[in-house]
Amino acid sequence: MTLRLAGGLVLALASACALNWSYYVQHGAAAALPPLTLRRPLRSLAALFGNRRWLVGFWTGIGGWILYVVALTLAPLSLVQACAAGGLAVLAALAGVRSRRERLAVATSIAGLALLAISLAGDVRPSQHASLRDAAIWMLASVGLAALAAGPAAGLITRAAGLGMAAGVLYAAGDVGTKAAVSGGFHPAFVPPLLACHGLAFVALQLGFQRGGALTTAGLATLWTNALPIAAGMFVFGDPLPGGALGVARVAAFAAVVAGAALLTRPGADHTDQIREPRRCGARIVGAAIAAVALLVSVEAVRASTDPPLAGYTLIDQGPAGGTVWSGRIPNRFVPTDTRETDVYLPPDYSPTKHYPVLYLLHGFWGAPSSFVVSLRLADVADSLIRDGTARPFLAVMPPGGLPNGSKRQRAQSEWAGVWEDFVVRDVVPWVDAHLSTVGAARARAIAGVSAGAYGAVDIALRHVGVFAVAESWEGYFHPFRDGPFGTASRATLAAHDPVRLVRKEAAAIRSHGLRFFLSTGGSHGSVKRRWTFEFDHELRALGIPDRMWAQPSGVAGFARNQLPAALKYAEPPGTG
Repeated sequence: MTLRLAGGLVLALASACALNWSYYVQHGAAAALPPLTLRRPLRSLAALFGNRRWLVGFWTGIGGWILYVVALTLAPLSLVQACAAGGLAVLAALAGVRSRRERLAVATSIAGLALLAISLAGDVRPSQHASLRDAAIWMLASVGLAALAAGPAAGLITRAAGLGMAAGVLYAAGDVGTKAAVSGGFHPAFVPPLLACHGLAFVALQLGFQRGGALTTAGLATLWTNALPIAAGMFVFGDPLPGGALGVARVAAFAAVVAGAALLTRPGADHTDQIREPRRCGARIVGAAIAAVALLVSVEAVRASTDPPLAGYTLIDQGPAGGTVWSGRIPNRFVPTDTRETDVYLPPDYSPTKHYPVLYLLHGFWGAPSSFVVSLRLADVADSLIRDGTARPFLAVMPPGGLPNGSKRQRAQSEWAGVWEDFVVRDVVPWVDAHLSTVGAARARAIAGVSAGAYGAVDIALRHVGVFAVAESWEGYFHPFRDGPFGTASRATLAAHDPVRLVRKEAAAIRSHGLRFFLSTGGSHGSVKRRWTFEFDHELRALGIPDRMWAQPSGVAGFARNQLPAALKYAEPPGTG
């Protein structure tokens, strides 16, 4: 477990303590005030903010929420919420544990946290994928559910329980909005709705405090506040589960903290003078909450128990149509000490009984395979093309290359040549054909890259004619720079890695094998000039070598993402469109 993740979980626990102490204090103060009503909102707010004890609880809660926001920037949403669920033990201790049922609840919650700690023994790699659209839909659905709980459903249970549930659902929606707002940068469009959700939750909770006990109102609110974002973390944000026993422990931890919450929050267990409701209704509500969360946890348990398509690989991202990205190591015979991992995209409904074409993607320097997964959102784009029928299902393999260590400046001088060329051609390609369900022929292989990766893709394809059917250059260059392995190279070596010289020399073989090229450019960057791509396009056309040129006007932002759909589509083998 990294220090960053550990810090996030510590902050999550501190936030849970502050928030639940805040609930307890606010409940005691609000219950002693004259009746609060929405018909006189200013008078009700004045009564609350004029009470010193309530104010202490309120500002403590604000501090707890700030700690929660910071925790979300350091750790996955599902893990933060699992830690936050431990705050129920704080609430139970403050409100008083008077029965065997409540003692069992506290013990169950603590056991869940212990299991969570055990599940963190492995390498936790939070997904950096966030579907902002799905987060928005989740928030809208939550508002509808909260309205149902506080309105029509309140007639079936009690007003206190309905308001407590509504507050929890709305706080959970606000937490999902907070995570969306800080995922992959800052998204200000989520700020107004998340504040609105927290504001409505505040109103519902304060009204509930005057109609029921702390364990009924704040307990139900805490149950939903923690259970729903755990589900959102796994289904909306793609927080991955570890494989094997650690994954089982993680799922068991989630189940335990939710079960503990449900045991603590049985309506009618306290302050029966305030909550006048049949025990049967209260049991139904808690049972429904347990069943709903159990269903979600069961789905994740099935997913966790399913063997990954590649042994030892970890799920790191998911696309909107079900495509997945896995990360693990492909052994490197040429640099055995390099332990960096390769990322692999599998299409929706990947099946070992089918055979897929493969696109190999080479990152730029000082980059990493994650540049395709995170910056270009490869899973999102590929899934959308496949779902819409624009592209057929394919695999994408993103190996690491260049200096594994050193400063950014040193790593920026790497090239996909020498040992890294050998790694791609002699290790990665055979390994992929042996471990994944590929077509296994040159006609179904493409290689592409960005910047230095674009140069490497074209150079490797030309030096190994007959291995790939498509070579793609995304804003690359076509003469070797004197850096990295070429820093002291001879003129003969440079000529042997010069794509312009190679296409002239191997033109007949290129045409015979049907090697095609996709060239794209958006503008000059660093020492790489935009015009070089056009010049190489002219060279190919003059030699009768098929290619496609994709150019974005200079000065337009988003080149890499804009050209990606066309690049992925071109990489398909002929006759599969």
